[in-house]
Amino acid sequence: MFIGARTIKTGIAVTTTFLICKVFRIEPASFAAITAVVNMQPSVSKSLNNAWEQIGVHLLAATLSLIIGLLFGTNPISIGSGVIILILLCNKIGWSGGIVLGIVSIVFILDSPPEAFLTHAFARTLSIFVGVGVALLINRVLAPPRYKTKLLSTLHSLFLLTSTYFLESLHTFVQAGNLTSFQKPDPQELNDLLEEVIALNEHAREEINVADNPRLIERRLEICRGFIERGQSINEMTSQRVKRRQAAYSEQELHEINAEFQGVLDVLSAGKDKLAGLINTLSLTAYQKQDSELYCEDIFYWELFDKAIDEWNRKVSGVFYLRALMEVSVVATELRWADRRTKSLLNLLNK
Repeated sequence: MFIGARTIKTGIAVTTTFLICKVFRIEPASFAAITAVVNMQPSVSKSLNNAWEQIGVHLLAATLSLIIGLLFGTNPISIGSGVIILILLCNKIGWSGGIVLGIVSIVFILDSPPEAFLTHAFARTLSIFVGVGVALLINRVLAPPRYKTKLLSTLHSLFLLTSTYFLESLHTFVQAGNLTSFQKPDPQELNDLLEEVIALNEHAREEINVADNPRLIERRLEICRGFIERGQSINEMTSQRVKRRQAAYSEQELHEINAEFQGVLDVLSAGKDKLAGLINTLSLTAYQKQDSELYCEDIFYWELFDKAIDEWNRKVSGVFYLRALMEVSVVATELRWADRRTKSLLNLLNK
C-alpha cells in the first residue's frame, strides 16, 4: 500500500506535538495534537500562503473566546454565538479558508470548566498554539512535492505519446492494403499514464493559478483521452478491413486497390499529415501564448474528401462497398474530431 507524504507528515506532527507537550508539561496534549492535524496542509503553496492566515485565525479565535468567556461565561449559547461572530469576522477580513480552524479553537477554549475558566482557557490556548506551531513547521520542512511541475511535464509526455498512437493508427489504416495480418496495439500503458496524470491534476489544483491556464490543462487531458479511445476505434476498422480483404481476395488481388478508393485513402493520408503538423505546433508551443492567426476548420479539405467518396461511389456498389464505406467513414469522423480539437486547443492557447 502506498503511503503518501501528507500521511507521513501528519503522523510526524502528532508525535512531535505529544513529545513537546510531555516535555513542557502542557495540557491537554490531545487538544494540541488535534489542532496540529487540522492545520496540516496538502501542498507546498497552500502551506506557505496560509501560514499567516492560520496564525491570525487562531489569535482571533483565542481572543474572542476569552472575551466571551469572561463576559458571558461558558455555555452552549456563548459557544454558538462565538462561532457566528468568528465566521462573520473571518469572511470580512478575507480569512474564509481558516474558519474551520478557528471554530475548533473556540470550541476547545469555551468548553473550559466555568469554575476555573481563565486557568483552563490559557492552558488550552497554549496547547492550541503548540499544535499550530508544529503544523506550520512540519508544513514547511516536510512539505509534499510540487505537483504542478510534474503534472505539466507528464501531461506533455502523455500528449506526445497519445497523439503518436492516434497518428500511427491513421497511417496503419491507410496502408492496410499491404497487410496480410494485423494485431491491434494494446493502449493499456497509455491508459495507465492517463490515470496517473489525472491524479496529478487533482493534487496540483491548489498550486495552479490563472496564469497556468487550468482550462487548457483540462482540455489537453480530454484530447489525450480522445486520442486513445478514437485510436482504438480506427485500429478496430483496420482489423476489420484486413480480415475482410483476406476473406474476399486472392493473394495477388490483395495488393490491388481500386484507383478511386486509393484516391480516398490519399485524401485521408493528406489529412493525417495536416493533423501531424497541428499536433507538432501544439507540442512545441506547450503552454506559451503565441501570436498567430485563428485556426479554422479546413472546409476545402473536406470538400475534397466528399468528392473522392463520390467518385468512388460511381465506380463500385454492393455489400462489400458498404462495409468499406463504413470503415472509411469511421476513420474520417475520428480524423475530423482530432483536427477540430487540436485547432480548438491552439486557439485557446492563443487567446
